[in-house]
Amino acid sequence: MNNNSLGLILISFFLLNSIVLSQFDLESRIKNIITDKGFENVRVKSDNQILFVEFENRLYRFEVTALFEILKIIKDDAGDFKNIFLLIKNKNIPIVEVKVEKSDLNDWLNNIITNSEFTELMNIRMIESENWDKIFDSSRVGNSSNFKFDIVLKPTYRFQFGIFSKPVLYQLNFAPHILFGLWKGMSGLYEITIPIHNDFSLREDSVRTSMIVLNQTYKLANSLFISASLGYFTLERYGFDLEARNYFMNGDMSIGLNLGYTGYASFTMKKLYYSDLYQWNGSVDLSYRIPEYDLTLGLTAGKFLSNDNTIRFDIYREFGEIQIGFFAMRSTKGISNGGFSFSIPLFPSKYWKPALVRIRTTENLGYTYKVKIADMIGLKYDTGFGINNFLEKMNPGFIKNFINNRINLN
Repeated sequence: MNNNSLGLILISFFLLNSIVLSQFDLESRIKNIITDKGFENVRVKSDNQILFVEFENRLYRFEVTALFEILKIIKDDAGDFKNIFLLIKNKNIPIVEVKVEKSDLNDWLNNIITNSEFTELMNIRMIESENWDKIFDSSRVGNSSNFKFDIVLKPTYRFQFGIFSKPVLYQLNFAPHILFGLWKGMSGLYEITIPIHNDFSLREDSVRTSMIVLNQTYKLANSLFISASLGYFTLERYGFDLEARNYFMNGDMSIGLNLGYTGYASFTMKKLYYSDLYQWNGSVDLSYRIPEYDLTLGLTAGKFLSNDNTIRFDIYREFGEIQIGFFAMRSTKGISNGGFSFSIPLFPSKYWKPALVRIRTTENLGYTYKVKIADMIGLKYDTGFGINNFLEKMNPGFIKNFINNRINLN
């Protein structure tokens, strides 16, 4: 081998090494910027002209706001990559994949193309690419969400129409809870209720534990989720609860199955009263989302806490972070009921960066009103970890609609 050939080999080696180091430096820089902002479970890798970014948002109240912040970071710091793949996670579980070309992203953020044109060019789906596991096979997660605790401040209330002398009866409570994550898919909460005003049962005048729950959520396939909860739920029930939900049509249709085995328990006047586990409850439901209107129709049939066999129909619509819905129920014994529900976001829209311990407000304030208050059909306890809540505001069609119709982020 002559000196010229040896020189060419050495030059090629150093050039290749420089390219690899430069690519590694760029990945590290992007990862550090995203984690410094406060995002969690971050991984960044590149393959040819494709940039892959995984992240979880517990910094912003609204997932679309978090997505936009990530897109801004990538626009400014992603170098010359042609295609960008983002994977949005919750509890470190992949939920939604977003694919966009760097040139389209630049044009959108520079107001060269409209929101509508950009949403036509971007691809959002619940099924992530097969490349993710290969790309991130040995990558370390930046800013893990494991073993972090949020002290969440939450008001609760209910009301009903009373007698002539007191036309409105109401209850107002302060219900702070500790919400924590332990490992991938594993989380828990402990909640106490502090009464502020109460026109109902005297039993509800005391400070009491209102929820103690451990939950493990699994993603078994690209759109099949299972959630298992153990603990003390709402409506003074304790035991275990299992929920499975499979999504179709890119998240616009889902079939759910729920099964619970519970008993009675109550923390009253500093005493605990409880029964053995004795009651099985279960339900199956089907929901369909009409993407053009962010409108969801749901049908549920099952056996509920009053040992009633009831069918429930739901219809609700999302207006950005606000959700308004109506429902109607009918039992096999001919009893009917219905009402409305709503959910509104609470201030602030951005929280402190996640840390070992952090204080923040609850994301939303929800309320459900039934026409017949004393009617007990269709009762279902809340574990605090429903799969629909787990995927809240991450539906691909919802994200596109919000970008297209409602936001002015630039």
